[in-house]
Amino acid sequence: MAWALGCHLRRPGSAACAAVGVAACCGGGIAGSSCSTSISSGIPAISNLLAALQHPRPDCRGSGRPYSSAAAWGGASRDGGLVPALPSGSTTGHPSMRAQLVRDFIHDSLYHPSEGYFTKHTAFGAGVVGSLQQPLDFASMDGQVEYLQAVQRVYRELQASWLTPVEILQPHYGRAIANCILQRWQEQTADALAAGDAEPPLLIYEVGGGTGTLARNMLDWLRTEHPSAYRRTRYSCIEISPVLAALQRRKLAAGGHAERFSVRQHDAADLAAWRRADEAARSSSGSGGGMGDSASSSSSSCAASSGSEGGAGEHAFIVMCEVLDNLPHDRVWRDMGSSEWQQTLVAEGDPHGDLADWAQHHRQGGGGALIELLQPASDPLIRRCLQAMHAADSSADSSSRKTGLALSAARAWRRLVGEATEEVRWLPTGCLQLLDTLRQARLSHTLIAADFDQLPEVVIAGVNAPLVASTYGGSTHDHGSYLVPRGTADIFFPTDFQLLCTLYRQAAATAAGGRPTSSSSSSSHAAALQPIASAEHMPTPDFMLRYAPDPSATRTLSGYNPLLEDYSNTAFFVGSCLWQRAAGAASSGNGGSGAAR
Repeated sequence: MAWALGCHLRRPGSAACAAVGVAACCGGGIAGSSCSTSISSGIPAISNLLAALQHPRPDCRGSGRPYSSAAAWGGASRDGGLVPALPSGSTTGHPSMRAQLVRDFIHDSLYHPSEGYFTKHTAFGAGVVGSLQQPLDFASMDGQVEYLQAVQRVYRELQASWLTPVEILQPHYGRAIANCILQRWQEQTADALAAGDAEPPLLIYEVGGGTGTLARNMLDWLRTEHPSAYRRTRYSCIEISPVLAALQRRKLAAGGHAERFSVRQHDAADLAAWRRADEAARSSSGSGGGMGDSASSSSSSCAASSGSEGGAGEHAFIVMCEVLDNLPHDRVWRDMGSSEWQQTLVAEGDPHGDLADWAQHHRQGGGGALIELLQPASDPLIRRCLQAMHAADSSADSSSRKTGLALSAARAWRRLVGEATEEVRWLPTGCLQLLDTLRQARLSHTLIAADFDQLPEVVIAGVNAPLVASTYGGSTHDHGSYLVPRGTADIFFPTDFQLLCTLYRQAAATAAGGRPTSSSSSSSHAAALQPIASAEHMPTPDFMLRYAPDPSATRTLSGYNPLLEDYSNTAFFVGSCLWQRAAGAASSGNGGSGAAR
């Protein structure tokens, strides 16, 4: 399974909107929490749809236990039966029912070719992803309230469904990311020159380039402040939306960056697509086409010196802003008295009709009701995530971990007081699959990712459960279940950055079977290399203080600084997989200790 990555994904509002009570901030609150559930009376069809969807499944907010009705299978009791193990996508034993893993269901809901949430939104233009015509003038603002009012005014003028921190805090947010990349590239360049190697190109890939604002801000800063690095830069957006891809090309061309910029229209999680795009870039470079879809002779010479348009052998910098939260996740469940996890499948259909009352709130195209089923956790990605989760948990204080006896005692107590006795976790299996693809597509790379580490007002059960929201006419409606009709809602998750560090090092460790190659590396030299992985994460204010060229540039007259104080529930991840000589190798950049915060 490969899902479509490359859409720039974010919902409206900023972290501070709810805190100061600014009204009607386009869905304001932290990361898209609901300001209002009302929908314009001029859209009766949408109002009727939301009226039906706002009734969550009865057990969704409580124990989180899937409706595993044994009666629907001709079995014994509802409380006792688990569905027999089924591969994702298989039938359930009844011709009218088909089951799939939760990540496949979420992928279909968000990225279906014609009916997915993001597919439908970008099909009608890029206006849903807001883009400021001019940066906000922070220095002229009195303080936080005036800043929030300015953000509200921009939402109202643009009629956009969401604005990202990249847009609101431009160009300073993008400059900080560019400086982070530049520092690491300069260190690698110094190492290469000291070893007698050629100066490497500065290769940047942005997954989900949105309107092109981040690329424009980064390249503008590099061109002005570091022209020598700019001349070595090759920046590519990986974008699946034709509308957004065209917008990115226009914006970067208008900024004078056509020679340094290209768009690769493919799924970032599809390894075969990476390789096809690499081959196309090599062919274009060999014929003088430079960067593929917009190039010059200088771009061609840069591609020739690197061996490819950033092929697997050269170090690459990969940027993902607000992408992790929309990667499909899986749901696992277990009784608190058991150590065995069950994976969740979503089935469509109810052949015995015994779920009629519940199913009427979860209708999908074709009239099939959606139900959750359980089976022993056997999917490879789920098992790897569980392994990483246990490894992350084991690093915590042992006094905070429960033994089997403690779990049984806790279970008994919860039953006595009427509390839920189940445990639900949401696992970033989509993220793990993307990490696997990246380490194969770009063996030597640095990954910089920014996203939300917590979400407000989540009513769906489980650790790291998603917010499910629909935005219409500037109002955001939160749903009580992820089982919504295809394409009707954004399904987005908080990022567990500690777990992300563990998953990244796990994926990097599997890279030892491959070896980077380049025009300057002999086979014997490549055979002597080994991967050195590092991973860390930090709150966004820490990242900005460390890398923003001028953190004071966004300070208002009162001293309030949105670059450091807004979006307080976001964080940055920085991970690197570097290949160095096995004997006495030491990682450049952040080092190869592999330590994670």
